[in-house]
Amino acid sequence: MVRKAAYLLFYALVLAGNVWSQDNTYGILQKTGQVLPEDVILTNENSELVRFGDLIDRPTLLSFVYYECPGLCSPVMNGIAEIIRKSDLRLGRDYQVITISVDYRESASLARSKKASYIKTLQNTGAQQYWQFYVADSTAIKTLTDAAGWEFKRTGNDFVHSAATILVTPHRMISQYFYGTFILPMHFHLAVNDARAELADASRMKDQKYCYNFEKPVNETYSTIVHSAGIGVLVLAAFLFIWLSLTPAPKQYSKDKST
Repeated sequence: MVRKAAYLLFYALVLAGNVWSQDNTYGILQKTGQVLPEDVILTNENSELVRFGDLIDRPTLLSFVYYECPGLCSPVMNGIAEIIRKSDLRLGRDYQVITISVDYRESASLARSKKASYIKTLQNTGAQQYWQFYVADSTAIKTLTDAAGWEFKRTGNDFVHSAATILVTPHRMISQYFYGTFILPMHFHLAVNDARAELADASRMKDQKYCYNFEKPVNETYSTIVHSAGIGVLVLAAFLFIWLSLTPAPKQYSKDKST
């Protein structure tokens, strides 16, 4: 009986774990060495349609954000601006930057406004041309983020996502991931040299930071019910385990052979 109760408790833990983790589909799934699709269509800040493959002709620092993000997207873009200022590499000559919104509702005019605010902070003649901001439809966004391993999840009007940028080679191969909001200039210099040579290097620094949405989700009631059910199963299994453990085993009587 105790063994059966232990099995029941184990399966309850597995069930509860699945319930609690079923929605955690965000973060970075490293796909270093894989080539990004060329036929994805983006819209630039001037409302012009462009083909992603036509944009990549040199090492490219690729960032996925959304422009009205209340959390980590601004620090990610601030980190890009910082590496442009501090790196001894020249923007436009040695590398370029592409920033793409993952929110299909955001407009080209918003991308243009966001770009202008960052270009204004940079005393860099190449920034206007070589740090480009884009928007896209939901299909294009999904295709590109899936290929890049940049997972995210919509929660209400915002998104849960990781803070990371991706270095792409001139042939659209993923060369390296930079986690967090800050890139060391020396690390960036070496990584760009590797990307220029079409080399891929698995990232060693994987301290992921996440941008969470603190609004109450639309399906909060459903989520509460599901999570409560998982907790209930776990509590019930624990109770049965304790009860069966403390219950004395029934006595076994043998026939009296002397009669």
